[in-house]
Amino acid sequence: MGGVSKQKGRQRGVAYDIKCVADAIKAKEAVGQDASFERGLLRSWSKHEGYEGAKEALVDTRKD
Repeated sequence: MGGVSKQKGRQRGVAYDIKCVADAIKAKEAVGQDASFERGLLRSWSKHEGYEGAKEALVDTRKD
């Protein structure tokens, strides 16, 4: 994952990775599936430099 893509129409990078995992969490939980792996992934990413947005994404996907 990660990196910068120079190909037209391709999105890559840290922010895109975080967005995709957050979207996967929302989609899984909308149909009642377990998304604990994805939540753990965001939690572990949030501890690394450059992945600070993972913490915000985790808060945004929090169950009410």
